[in-house]
Amino acid sequence: MTLNPMCEYVETAQGVPLTVTGVAQCKIMNEDELLTTACEQFLGKNVKEVKMTVLQTLEGHLRAILGKLVKICLAPSTGLEV
Repeated sequence: MTLNPMCEYVETAQGVPLTVTGVAQCKIMNEDELLTTACEQFLGKNVKEVKMTVLQTLEGHLRAILGKLVKICLAPSTGLEV
């Protein structure tokens, strides 16, 4: 399933607000342990509920990553901060 996580106005470690969108291709792996976990989490849920759960998890991880970002360099050719 393809999901589009989005985080709006998330502050970096230096307080810079960012809005980030992404694309994630997700699937449940077919290893026994992972299938067991997926069954525990998703059994009885419809596709929309599964997608929402995975999307919220991805967005939470994305917010955590963005919150740790620091400005490390300046791209002189474009004038953009990276």
